[in-house]
Amino acid sequence: MNALSNPAIAAPSEALFNRPFLLVLVVAAVFGLSFSSFFLLPKFLSVALAADAVSIGSITTLFWLASALTVPYIGGLIDRHGRKRYALIGALILALSCIGFVWVDSLGPLIWLLRILQGIGFTLFLVALSTLAVDLAPPARLGQALGIFGAVMILTNAAGPAFAEWTSAHYGWQPVFVAAAAAALLAALLCRLLPEQRLLLADTRHATLWQVLRRPGIGPIILVSAMVGWVFGTLFTFYQPWALSLGIEQVASYFIAYAVVAVTIRIFFGDLPDRLGRLRVVRVSLLLYVLTPLALVWLDQLNLYVAGAILGLTQGVYYPALNAVAIDCATPQERGKVMAAYSGAFNFGLAAAGLILGHLVLAMGYRSVFAFASVISLVAFALLAVTPQRHFRPAPMTPE
Repeated sequence: MNALSNPAIAAPSEALFNRPFLLVLVVAAVFGLSFSSFFLLPKFLSVALAADAVSIGSITTLFWLASALTVPYIGGLIDRHGRKRYALIGALILALSCIGFVWVDSLGPLIWLLRILQGIGFTLFLVALSTLAVDLAPPARLGQALGIFGAVMILTNAAGPAFAEWTSAHYGWQPVFVAAAAAALLAALLCRLLPEQRLLLADTRHATLWQVLRRPGIGPIILVSAMVGWVFGTLFTFYQPWALSLGIEQVASYFIAYAVVAVTIRIFFGDLPDRLGRLRVVRVSLLLYVLTPLALVWLDQLNLYVAGAILGLTQGVYYPALNAVAIDCATPQERGKVMAAYSGAFNFGLAAAGLILGHLVLAMGYRSVFAFASVISLVAFALLAVTPQRHFRPAPMTPE
């Protein structure tokens, strides 16, 4: 008997915007407001703590490194024990780490510890909740469901930094951290209302994470996710000090433009990957992704709104479409592992960029790291373009 034949499991409705899915979106939005406030952390480090590029890169991306290292342990737990409890635990950990920043007044062990906790909490929550969103979505609308889920998170990517920048300018940074902790705590409370789509297996056979990663289609997807994570990490970690060095003081406009364009794409055109072919759409969007770092190379010729809009156009299409391709290669019992591996690879690339490229910034300047990111984007496109279509076939279901 396969997991979907278990009468305890409710089959997802063909209507995407049902009550359980909408509740998932509300919880994601509340959590995202907390998490996204820390996208302005490079400005806090630069202005309030006088950190240099190496320190900014290291502290900012320690979050993503902790996230990536958490991934091997949580995918199987989420598949075996359900999604709801790990989303709640993740939100509580994030709340604790956010309030801890009230006592940060210098570069030191406390800020490193808090960033590690934030990475763990974020990963637990995001993997669990996004897997639940997949469980609730009709299979034919999986790409659109992931796009809408991501769109909600992206909206908070604009609202969180905008709130943090305005509040810190008028009242200082401590109210920002208190508000972020309160939002994470509210998300934890809302998690108690979530439905549980736990897939109970009639037998004890589970593919390990390593077995899932060895499938022909999953390997290239995970590698591409890591490379694009590197590019994304380069942009988000270093655009703020780069803009400040050019005399641009209001840096949240990059997030706002990115969010507005990405959300618009996902709301009005989110079904394009499902209709035109997910892999085809991914390949086109990856080719266009080459332009996103170049927009920051020429930031003094353009502006943060244009650069952010280009990122929103490419990331808004690419990320959920490739995520849906990855899910297509997994059985329902393996979704937690695949979601963890996909987001973990992205976060690992993001962390690696921040930890390594600060030294390159000091040696060669910001333009060099953005130009290098453009090359990485082109390599990611080439890898996915040469991988045969047959490698991305759906995974076999658990035998009857």
